[in-house]
Amino acid sequence: MTRLGQIVPLLNFLAANQGVTLRDTARATGLQPQEICAMLDALTLCGLPPYAPHDYIGYRLLGRGDDAVIDLQYARHFARPLAFTPEETLALKYAMEHFARAADETSLAELQELAGVLANALQGRARQILSGRSGGFVVPRQTRRMRALIGTLSEAIDGRWVVNLEYYSAHRGRLGTRRVCPFQIIEAGAYLYLYAWCELAGATRHFRLERIRAAELTDTRHARRPPARRQAGRMAGIFEGRPRDQLVVRFSPEAGPDVCDEWTNNPDTTLRMLAGGAVELTLPLYNPQWAAGFVLSFGEHARIISPQWLRAEVIQAARAGIAAHR
Repeated sequence: MTRLGQIVPLLNFLAANQGVTLRDTARATGLQPQEICAMLDALTLCGLPPYAPHDYIGYRLLGRGDDAVIDLQYARHFARPLAFTPEETLALKYAMEHFARAADETSLAELQELAGVLANALQGRARQILSGRSGGFVVPRQTRRMRALIGTLSEAIDGRWVVNLEYYSAHRGRLGTRRVCPFQIIEAGAYLYLYAWCELAGATRHFRLERIRAAELTDTRHARRPPARRQAGRMAGIFEGRPRDQLVVRFSPEAGPDVCDEWTNNPDTTLRMLAGGAVELTLPLYNPQWAAGFVLSFGEHARIISPQWLRAEVIQAARAGIAAHR
């Protein structure tokens, strides 16, 4: 079984058995405790803008040795069932078939295993499409409609107008109306998202522009401000309990502005501006696994100043990651 085929069942097991010990997890999965920790460490490096890896998933060990309890933490949207529109599923199917044509034997096996995992997680029509033998296709972008939509939303953002959206929710599987206060249009990978406060959810949401069927400006202005990223969907639990140490990280001038945007005015944290635009962030260290993933997500643009023991652990994790790709 490939590493992907081991990680997915492991996550399903931990999500369904919160509070299980490392020893019992090893007994249930057939993995060694050190293998389990290595897989969970790898997950802390996974992220897709506008989210950083530490916005998605993380874990901490409560206790010592094999009797330590695994506390799995993940963003709220992971609690929802996986759901794609038929068009998204066809595009995914096409992309996987495309990569399979040039894949070596090992990569081909991983693609086939991934297709099986997704097919088991999907529901209804989407599952039929991904599991079927028919060739996939990519739905062409509706350029004219998209330009008009971006124009309407940009006007709403500039004027602080409340907007009524006709939006297809893949999670709910139906078209519905959302009343939102738009903040920003964000590009992430191949997609554009509207970042807005949603009255239905009572929180900020990212609405994919391709799923917005219509946007209508109301005659109402709003005074809402986007929350700090730390409160905007990040998983709970990484700043709780008693701190183990104090974490000090120095960021390069390239990463400095993003760090300032995210961490300014956050409780129990301080930012110090250094010469040349570098930034030094100081905050309580509650969860070493989260901290390691947080620092590694910045690559060469972040350096741990203290504690030294965490710096040694990050170096070891980075070397293990490099060795795995040789």
